[in-house]
Amino acid sequence: MTLRPRSLLLLAALVSCDGPVATRPEPAYDPTVLTGGLLYRWSSGKTIRVWIVPTTATTSPDLGVAVRLAMSRWNDVRQFAEYTLTAASSIGDADILVFDRESTLPIATGSCPFDPRGSAGYTYFCPGSGEPRRAERLAPSTNGGAGVSVVIRVDRGRVGSQSGYNAVMAHEFGHALGIGAHSDEAADLMFGLPSVEIPSARDRATLRFLLGRPPGLTL
Repeated sequence: MTLRPRSLLLLAALVSCDGPVATRPEPAYDPTVLTGGLLYRWSSGKTIRVWIVPTTATTSPDLGVAVRLAMSRWNDVRQFAEYTLTAASSIGDADILVFDRESTLPIATGSCPFDPRGSAGYTYFCPGSGEPRRAERLAPSTNGGAGVSVVIRVDRGRVGSQSGYNAVMAHEFGHALGIGAHSDEAADLMFGLPSVEIPSARDRATLRFLLGRPPGLTL
C-alpha cells in the first residue's frame, strides 16, 4: 500500500484520578517510518465521519461492505475512546472520503501531489503549515462543505476477491488513523501487501501507543 504524506502525530493518554491508570503498550513497529519520524493523528475524542462515494459497480467486491468492516474493526482497537469512526450524513459533513478508482477524484487536492501510482490502496492527506500544525481541508468538487482531511482511494480492479478488498481497505484505514508505516510481518494488517482483514495484536499495540503521544500534525 502507498502512503505519501510526510507528517505525523500521537495522542495524550486519558487518565482517571479515582482509579488505576492503564498504561500504553510499546509499539510493535515504528509508526512513523513513511513520514520521516513525524507523528500524526486526529484530535483526542474525535468523531471521524466517513463518506463513501457511490459506485456504479454491480459485482463483487463491494465498496460499502469493505468500508463498514474496516470501520468496525478499527473502532474495536480504541483503548480510551480516542476516536469513533462513523458514517457521514453527506460528503459536506465528512472527515474521510473513500472512493474506488472507477470514480472520478471527488475532491480538489491540496498543495501536495495526489499520486496513487497504480496502488491497490492509497491514503492521501496534505500537511498544512503554521502552529499548531493541521492537515489541509480538501474541498469536495461538488456539494460544498468544510472539506475532508483524508482521502482513501482503492482499486477493485487490482483485487481479486471481497476478502482481498476488505484487507486493502482496512489497511488504508490504519494509515488514516495515524499508522504512517508498514509492518515487516506478513501476519499484520499493516504489512505492505496485506492478506488479513483484521488488525493484529501488533497493529493494535502500535496504534494504541501512538494515540498516547502528542501529535506533530493533527488531521
